[in-house]
Amino acid sequence: HATEGPGGGVIQGSASEAVLVAVLAAREQAVVKYRELHPELSESEIRGKLIAYSSDQSNSCIEKAGVIAAMPIKLLPAGEDLILRGEALKKAIEEDVQGGRIPVICIATLGTTGTCAYDDIESLATVCEDHNVWLHVDAAYAGGAFALDECADLRRGIDRVDSLNFNLHKFMLVNFDCSAMWLKDANKVVDSFNVDRIYLKHKYEGQSQIPDFRHWQIPLGRRFRALKVWITFRTLGAEGLRAHVRKHISLAEQFEKLVQDDNRFELVAPRALGLVCFRPKGDNEITAQLLQ
Repeated sequence: HATEGPGGGVIQGSASEAVLVAVLAAREQAVVKYRELHPELSESEIRGKLIAYSSDQSNSCIEKAGVIAAMPIKLLPAGEDLILRGEALKKAIEEDVQGGRIPVICIATLGTTGTCAYDDIESLATVCEDHNVWLHVDAAYAGGAFALDECADLRRGIDRVDSLNFNLHKFMLVNFDCSAMWLKDANKVVDSFNVDRIYLKHKYEGQSQIPDFRHWQIPLGRRFRALKVWITFRTLGAEGLRAHVRKHISLAEQFEKLVQDDNRFELVAPRALGLVCFRPKGDNEITAQLLQ
């Protein structure tokens, strides 16, 4: 908020809230733009044509956001490596535009729930820019690794997204709930959520250095989450937090080696950060018994 640009950050409760805020803001922006281009269509006609996209590997909260926003979210097939790329999104958008639909938003994932796969943000950003589609990145788990230089690949293309969230209550040791959300242009969210009443007015309105966060979120009121973030960061320091993330990754590397050295088990996906996906060899029943 200290820069002259329109971007900014806000602490949401969870990734579910952050994704929902992005979906709702993108939806309202799309309706406004499309009404300007096609004044002959009613608002309800436009809303009936809206569609969003994500990977079939994405978290369930993304589908839930589509249900709450009354906008279908098409889950696109990820590649064999479980990564969503621009080609799949481009094909889906072109088919939908041909069929009279209005593409609104793509929710990409850095660190999927199942295997911690990273969607190809750069190729997805190119498609979204070409078709004027909002690009949101859900980095709920993996976003904490942005702090590590050795994980710099995770940051590729992040400068091209419209919004991003990651959970400080995962890798960053902050107590639940605390999900950091960034917006390239916060005005788009404010414009979408702004409802003015006389009892909500105050003397600091319109001052960009003092964001009115009730316009950035679902509820009017806010919890004082910033305090626990400040205490955690001041107590552990940047290097202490990095050491914590590296310890998780190191433990996962040790566990991965144990799995590889035991001929009863096999890996089913490459290790990513602190996640190792493995199973016993043989029928799925054996895996189910081990899980139980």
